[in-house]
Amino acid sequence: MPLSTPRDLFIHELSDTMSAEQIILKMLSELQKEAQHPEAKQAFKEHEDETRQQIKNLEEVFKTLGAQPEETTCHAAEGLRQEHEALHQEDPSPEVLEMGNIAGAAKQEHYEIASYTSLVQMAKDLEERDVARLLQENLDQEKAMAKRVEGIAKELGKQARAMAAG
Repeated sequence: MPLSTPRDLFIHELSDTMSAEQIILKMLSELQKEAQHPEAKQAFKEHEDETRQQIKNLEEVFKTLGAQPEETTCHAAEGLRQEHEALHQEDPSPEVLEMGNIAGAAKQEHYEIASYTSLVQMAKDLEERDVARLLQENLDQEKAMAKRVEGIAKELGKQARAMAAG
């Protein structure tokens, strides 16, 4: 589909974000299984629940706009999924795998923050206030999860330093 108008670009970017959320949702159950740190396991579980709600919000956005998501794959989210697979190929210890998974989760959150920030602005520019509100809900959740993941990363880093000093 050619992108000739700002609305076309908006629908395209929404579709890309929907794809990202779906890729992430598939990864979260695996990340929960791999997590050893209780807070990491809980964060991945809560992120899974939030992602399901974010997908529902995106579905409502498309409904409000009277549009259908494009068939697309988010290359950024797919790349982060591939990074996770590549980490497994390095045969990491469980502690290193957990640190890698948390680092990957932080990367994903920051990508989603950038995506939703631009989508909220596009919705405002197109005077789609209800759409902007739904997208802002998703953005707020992503910011909160990013902060939480970064806190877990710091805790894992402290544990790694303590083990190394051992």
